[in-house]
Amino acid sequence: MGFVTETPKLWRGQTLQDRSGERREQLLDHAFDLLGTAGASAVTMRAVIREANLSPRYFYESFDNRETLLAAVYDRTETALFQEFSAIAPDADPSAAIRTALQACADFFEEDPRRARVLLREPMADDYLRRHITQRTPSVFRGLAPLLGPVAETLFTSSDESLATIGTALAGALTAIYLEWTDGHLTITREQLVDDAAGIVVALLGIAFLGRQ
Repeated sequence: MGFVTETPKLWRGQTLQDRSGERREQLLDHAFDLLGTAGASAVTMRAVIREANLSPRYFYESFDNRETLLAAVYDRTETALFQEFSAIAPDADPSAAIRTALQACADFFEEDPRRARVLLREPMADDYLRRHITQRTPSVFRGLAPLLGPVAETLFTSSDESLATIGTALAGALTAIYLEWTDGHLTITREQLVDDAAGIVVALLGIAFLGRQ
């Protein structure tokens, strides 16, 4: 005697899970727009459901609170950036790989300035986002290892504490440079921005390597 598999109920051609996932993406889209244009303080449960034209129960269907929504918006935007990195072929020259990655960052942010605000500016203004990033830094940093090849082995076997410190230093430097450039305070070309940023990353990583030899 065989088992009977229950067919998921459909509503307008969608399962309940499909509809829930669609609502979650809708909330994320509107929260991304608010975070990327008006800032973290504008991202409230009421503001997001108003923009999405949904009820509070659908908010809590996907998110525990405002903070988990903020983290989800950040993570989704960061994942999109890392997808750009995944298309970069590893280079025998780590400096060239770093420059290519920073070029991809510049393209990513210029395509949609909201992304820069979500990933760079708002984490400096919101304590929860800043803590979220600090906790994720070691795993995120290790995710960049394929770009640098064998030369990065010593660095990426470091402790989480060391990686968090190095990653924070790199993120702080690059964030300051990019935001100063986009705000018009750094009057350099886009190519010069990428070259200088790559030089800073290479220098900081070089110091990190030397400290572990």
